[in-house]
Amino acid sequence: MWAWWLLVGFAVFLIGVTKSGFGAGVGLMIVPMTVIALGHLPPGAGAALGLMLPLLIVGDVIAVWQYRKLFNRQAVFRLLPGTLLGLLIGGGLLLLFHNQTPRRLTAFIEIEVGLESIILVGLHWYRTWRADSELLFQPHPVRSAAVGAFAGASSTLAHAAGPIIALHLLPQRFERQIFVGTCAVYFFIVNTAKVPVYAMGHQFRSDMLPTTMYVLPLVFAGAAFGYWLTSQLNEKLFAKIVYAMTFGLGWYLVWIGLKIV
Repeated sequence: MWAWWLLVGFAVFLIGVTKSGFGAGVGLMIVPMTVIALGHLPPGAGAALGLMLPLLIVGDVIAVWQYRKLFNRQAVFRLLPGTLLGLLIGGGLLLLFHNQTPRRLTAFIEIEVGLESIILVGLHWYRTWRADSELLFQPHPVRSAAVGAFAGASSTLAHAAGPIIALHLLPQRFERQIFVGTCAVYFFIVNTAKVPVYAMGHQFRSDMLPTTMYVLPLVFAGAAFGYWLTSQLNEKLFAKIVYAMTFGLGWYLVWIGLKIV
């Protein structure tokens, strides 16, 4: 059992690493790892989303403080209307999932997170393949709203909107710090807005509060480590490894979820 708790701790540590601006692809791996680990522990996989949200918000606060003067306000504002709609859609689906039996709820969460992982990694690989032909563009408000809606729903259901926002922002060719800062501000807004949505969707559990407090220092440790790691490791190579692992974890989650259903 201790090995699964170590995996949960490692996932929380990675929250800090990603919020520091290093290895954005790592963010996709956090929720699948947590779902797999909690599926072997008394809380169950259904506790993963509620456990991670407060920790993500702490990581967002760290990132916003670091990049508080380095973000594009217009890009954030264009995404917010659609994001609100996506949060409402995601919240409705969470309520639907909550009405299932604990066994089926676990299966639904595992399948949903697994499919998110597979699709989003696939989108990242497609974007990488098309990178040479991408041109600088200023997105239309309708496109921004659509991206925001998809990101809001994805973030609510699996904390997995990072690649969606990256696919939207990267073609705009922001400087790296502006890109990281824009993501930090956007996700701080989104994650704080998810608090009432998760409360209504019964995602917070009082028995998980001690666990959240125990692992919270790992977010700060991960942020410090990520800041140091930026100057020590080839981020592109690291990201390729992470995306490949996440793709594999996604298929594993779909497989074990389908076995339950």
